[in-house]
Amino acid sequence: MGLDTYPGGALFVIGSGILAVLGLLLTRRLIDLNGLRASHDVGGYLLSVVGTLYAVLLGLIVVDAMQKFQQARDITEREANSLADIFILSSCLEEPKREEIKKFCIDYSNQVLNTEWQDMDSGSYCPVARRMAVSLLQELIEIEPKTETQKVLFAQMVADASQVWQCRRTRINMVMDGVPAIEWITLIVGGIITVFFTFFFGLENLRLQIAMTAMVAMLISLNMYLVILFGYPFSGDLKISTEAFRINQGIYENRISSQAR
Repeated sequence: MGLDTYPGGALFVIGSGILAVLGLLLTRRLIDLNGLRASHDVGGYLLSVVGTLYAVLLGLIVVDAMQKFQQARDITEREANSLADIFILSSCLEEPKREEIKKFCIDYSNQVLNTEWQDMDSGSYCPVARRMAVSLLQELIEIEPKTETQKVLFAQMVADASQVWQCRRTRINMVMDGVPAIEWITLIVGGIITVFFTFFFGLENLRLQIAMTAMVAMLISLNMYLVILFGYPFSGDLKISTEAFRINQGIYENRISSQAR
């Protein structure tokens, strides 16, 4: 069970709160209440500075991860839509090229759905699907349109094939890159420092301070969990759906069945 699953995320958030409480209790054992109160004036100002800086940084990274997720969804839909357009427009071609192009479209969709989507969940991709995308573009380039209609539609098919390839490259790059390590280091270290600052305050009501410290830690870890979910759009429980490519399969089946009548 990874952190990019909902149960794993729940354990991560709750565990962060528990660790923060344990750190607070340890601090209370090492430093007496009067010693903690002596640091309130200076510590309060420093905590406001640290907390503000970290909140801005954390918010920017969360927003960036959400935008990345939306971008991944958009390029996946463009890739699938362009592939469906190639399949439909290939009806203007003569045999045997028409059936060859349609077969390329069907085989590529099946390979992405049945193999590559599972590979992306582990941070890799399917080399077979990559070769199919290249072969589709090469097959189209080798076609020599004869009629004016074929020339117009052929130009559109080449543009769509180029779109498929470009979207695919972007999709795979997003799978391989993920969230940069330096961002994770900054998030984790900054979160630890921010939570540690809350330990150096002494309230008479220990239960109240425990509750506040746990809430701060859980709020920070909850935002980190959002980065995990949105920063890796093709893995975990919130990953991009295969619906766009599954719709393509329905288009292929409908076109084939209508032509067979």
